[in-house]
Amino acid sequence: MLSPLVLGLLGLIKLENRTIADQTEEQERYSWRVLAGSILENKQATTFFVYLIILLIALLGQDILLEPFGGEAFGMSVRDTTRITSIWGVFTLVALLIAGVLERRVNKRTIAFWGGGIALGGFILIVASGILINTAIFYAGVILLGTGTGFSTVSNLSLMLDMTTADKVGLFIGAWGMANAASRLIGTLLSGVVRDVLTQVLQDPIMAYVSVFTILALLLFISLLILRRIDVAVFREQAQTTSVVEKAALASDG
Repeated sequence: MLSPLVLGLLGLIKLENRTIADQTEEQERYSWRVLAGSILENKQATTFFVYLIILLIALLGQDILLEPFGGEAFGMSVRDTTRITSIWGVFTLVALLIAGVLERRVNKRTIAFWGGGIALGGFILIVASGILINTAIFYAGVILLGTGTGFSTVSNLSLMLDMTTADKVGLFIGAWGMANAASRLIGTLLSGVVRDVLTQVLQDPIMAYVSVFTILALLLFISLLILRRIDVAVFREQAQTTSVVEKAALASDG
């Protein structure tokens, strides 16, 4: 019981005083309006923001569904359903490692397409498993979903870093982080609420799960269509043009 407390106290040793740090170093803080304005003024940034939101809603929305779906559709025990996340996580980790190596040789957007496509295949198999009540198809879908998530994570984190500018690194990274947080909230609410509503309407919990997985698959497909319109080089050109306009405006004001 004392171990966490002891470790926590050890972590406080030589910890920098926050008040002193605040006095010596001014931290940049951006309002929601500033974040939104910076994203909207660059069409490529806007497209990438929308892409991230939709993609992550699909990938993160399944987080609360897989285990209860396994129990409802296939009569799995609690012990068996807990393994679902483990399988998903293992293949996500393996895909992260493979994508990290491929990233040096393959275009990042191409890897993002691979990740989204593989995950989409996973959703399709999971939907099919619910219709056919086939456990083997379900596990195959979970494996593909984990693999696609791993590829997508690496490639899109790299794209996030590319979709920034030297003078607004914190602002853009903050915007991409905001997209991540918002999509997790939306995905969780969407999956939970739609599943509950459809369960009451259809009076069939399995078909309710299948319907939600179908919606997530459609969102993932839409995100891949949007990804086709994203170009890092065009983003940088638009950002450079905006920067020149801002500097000219400041010069005229001066």
